Parts: sequence; C-alpha cells; structure tokens
Amino acid sequence: MKKLILSFIFLIAVISAFAFNAQATLIYGYTSFSGTFQSDSGFLDLATTFEEFSDVVVSTNGGTYDYAAIPGNEAVALSTFTFVPDVNTEISNFWVITYGGIEYRYDLLTSEVEFATANSIAMKGTGIASITGFEDTDSIWFLSATSAGDRSTFTLSTLVPPDYQAPSDVVPEPATVILFGLGLLGFAGLARKKS
Repeated sequence: MKKLILSFIFLIAVISAFAFNAQATLIYGYTSFSGTFQSDSGFLDLATTFEEFSDVVVSTNGGTYDYAAIPGNEAVALSTFTFVPDVNTEISNFWVITYGGIEYRYDLLTSEVEFATANSIAMKGTGIASITGFEDTDSIWFLSATSAGDRSTFTLSTLVPPDYQAPSDVVPEPATVILFGLGLLGFAGLARKKS
C-alpha cells in the first residue's frame, strides 16, 4: 500500500512539473488619447455612433509602465463604433499604435454610457489590451467628450490595473492541476482506508 501512495505522489509531482507552460507577461499600465470626432447627431445625448475620429494622438505624458515607451503626441488609429445600444460584441483593433517596431492594440468588448447631455458624454467599458511580446490582458477603458457644434473633443483612457481580471467562472489552469492532484490523493486515502 505504501508503494501505491508513493506512486501517486510521484505521478502528481510529474504532472505538476510539466503542467505549467511558459507564458508571456501580462500587460500593466495606462495610456490616454485625445482628439476630435464626428457623431451621427449634433447633440451627444441623441448620438448613437462615433462616425469619424481625427487628430487622435497619445496624451502629452505618453503612457505608464508597459505603455511608457510611447511618447506623447504619437498618432493613434481609432475605429468608429456604434455605442447605442451598448456594445456587446467585440470590435477588433479599436485602437492601434505602432511605435519602435512594437504594436499596441486594443479590442473593445463592452461599452456603457454613464451619462449624456446635449454637450457632453461619458462612457466606460471593458476590452483586451495587446502588446507585441506580452500576453493579451483584460482591461477597462473610459471616454469623456464635449461638443462644439459639429465636432466634439474627447479623451479616451485605457487602464490595465495590476492583477485585474474580467469576471469569469473559469478555474485557472494551475488550480485545475492542483484540484486533480488533490482528487488523486483522496482516492489513495480511500484505497488505504479500505485495505
């Protein structure tokens, strides 16, 4: 019986040793942009779509942490999107910056209008931040804008807080291996108890 328990312990150790794959580092940091846009209505509380973005640049301070390499006033490609009703499907490449041979990209997943008046709007949502050489990371974003007739000015901020995880019921891979190992130990204990 002692050999059976030792065999199970050895098996668990071998599985655990090979179960952890090398992974890229998660993204951490903050960046913000500003520019102008054209909406489908002259009144922001009636608007449903940002139709055209222009003069979009990284804010003068650039970014922080993993976004720190991006200098202020770097041009940003920003996609148009419909936000009413709230976004519930992915908008790939919502914004893209290529700087120093590295691509910084953001896929928008959700949006929600926090408040809107004829001259201002505030929105928030979630998305996936991507940087060449890093693991895609769940994140949050905020947009605020003010209207000046046909054109509106805006600020968009993307934030990846430390250890941020989007809500999920999925058990992470290392935890699955540990649960499997504990189950095997339980079976070994039952087998020992019966004999």
